[in-house]
Amino acid sequence: MWSVSLRLFGLVAVVAALSGCFRLGRGMGYEAPPPRPEALERYYKADGGYSSFVSTIAEERSKYTHHHIIVQTGSGPIILDYFASKKVAPDMVFVFPVLGGKNVIEKHIAEYMAQHGVDAAIVNRSNEFKDPTKFDDLEEIFRKNVIRDRLAIDFFEREYGKKNFGTIGISRGGINVAVTAGVDPRLKYNVIALGGTDMVNLFHDSNQKRIQKYINSVRDNKKITEKEFYSELKENVRTDPKYTAHFMDAKNSLLILAIFDKTVPFSYGLKLREDMGYPKTVFLMADHFTGLLFTQTVSLVPPRLGPGLFPFPYIEQEALTFFRSKFKRGYNWGMLPYRIFQFPVNVVAEVANGIGSGIGWLFRSHATPVIGDNGEKFWAAAIEAGDLKRASPVISTFLPMKP
Repeated sequence: MWSVSLRLFGLVAVVAALSGCFRLGRGMGYEAPPPRPEALERYYKADGGYSSFVSTIAEERSKYTHHHIIVQTGSGPIILDYFASKKVAPDMVFVFPVLGGKNVIEKHIAEYMAQHGVDAAIVNRSNEFKDPTKFDDLEEIFRKNVIRDRLAIDFFEREYGKKNFGTIGISRGGINVAVTAGVDPRLKYNVIALGGTDMVNLFHDSNQKRIQKYINSVRDNKKITEKEFYSELKENVRTDPKYTAHFMDAKNSLLILAIFDKTVPFSYGLKLREDMGYPKTVFLMADHFTGLLFTQTVSLVPPRLGPGLFPFPYIEQEALTFFRSKFKRGYNWGMLPYRIFQFPVNVVAEVANGIGSGIGWLFRSHATPVIGDNGEKFWAAAIEAGDLKRASPVISTFLPMKP
């Protein structure tokens, strides 16, 4: 219930501004996520697994080893950057990229986890989804990304004996987490930062200039209006947190949102929080890009030889604390100084959240999620539509998307 949540922020905003952020505990009334439909598994099922892989050591550090791995699969190659801590353990975290490219943010996060004893791997993305000429193939590109993510889990289970998996994603990477972790129950512990849901409307409302440039390029290529662009996008895209995030377990999730975010608009982050069952949430007094100042991704002394622009690696420490707790590695004492500093703000926030959660639980709609009890039919129809489209480029059969 957005209106209730928004009113609560006014109670803590002045005090929170002093620390830059505040936390809200999990909402009331949550028990467990709904069971995943069998057709969901079939829609994102990988045929044939992986056939071979090549691993090389890219870098050796005192606390971790960076392996560059290429895994050959029937769904295309998977390129992994695996940061293996010197401490052997059955746990690991996947870092989902913001976008295709150099993965500067992701490499920093993965290195940070490995330096603190938690293995991490980046599942690299191609840039094909940003190609306007492949607009009609967006859903297949997104679907195959999820399939390759699942094959990466298979790979680390079989080749490295990993058993406990988590994920962390920032921005577009967080949206990917809300999809793949919604699909695959092995991704049990998940951190999403600056993410959102409902891709079609998010496209429409984002202030990201690259999105508008992409829309204009697609329209020029296809000779369609803006209304037709969004109509086709809505008909095509099924791989969206809107249809998967409610399968994640709120008890094992952490959400980090920026209150002034207009790139992934804050309201879409709140909607994702609702879809996930109101997990523990950190609210940053920042927008999408200044939110990165709560990390030490950007160094004051390039190339990353000194401290970050923000004097404390806040997002990294929140994630590390979360994973150490879920992997039963003990408390992350590095978080203690900030917890002490933030304590008064969090007390106020938690009291407000308790009141707001109670009000929200009483008055919010308890309707079933978007696809509700028809989940099996929804994903079965998605399989049929996808099969028809892949069978012939002439056929254009789409699954209607109802908001």
